[in-house]
Amino acid sequence: MSRAAQGLRAWLLQRFTAIYLAVYLVTVLTVVALGDPLTFQDWRSWLGGPWMGVTTALFALALLLHAWVGVRDVLIDYVHAVWLRLLFMAITALLLLGSLLWILRALALAATGSSV
Repeated sequence: MSRAAQGLRAWLLQRFTAIYLAVYLVTVLTVVALGDPLTFQDWRSWLGGPWMGVTTALFALALLLHAWVGVRDVLIDYVHAVWLRLLFMAITALLLLGSLLWILRALALAATGSSV
C-alpha cells in the first residue's frame, strides 16, 4: 500500500469517527437536556440498556481511534528518531487499549447491574 493510500485511510477514519462522535454527543446531550433529571440508578439502567450500551461502546471505540490517528500523525511528523517514535506509539497504543477495556468493563457492569 502506498503512503498516499495510508494517508487517505487515516484521513477518512478521522472524518468518519468525528461524525459519529458529533452525532452521539448531540443525541445524548439532547436526551439529557430535555428529559427529567436522572438519578444514579436512572443513569445506570440507561447505560446498561442494550442499544445505549452498544452505541456507547462504539463511541468509546471511535473516540480512541480518533485519538490514535491524531497522536500517530503528530508523532510521525515531529519525532524523527524511529526508536523513540515507536516507543511513544507503543505507549499510546497500550494506554488507549487499556482505556477501551476499562470502558467496556464499566458498560458490562452497568448492564449486569453488579458493582465493583
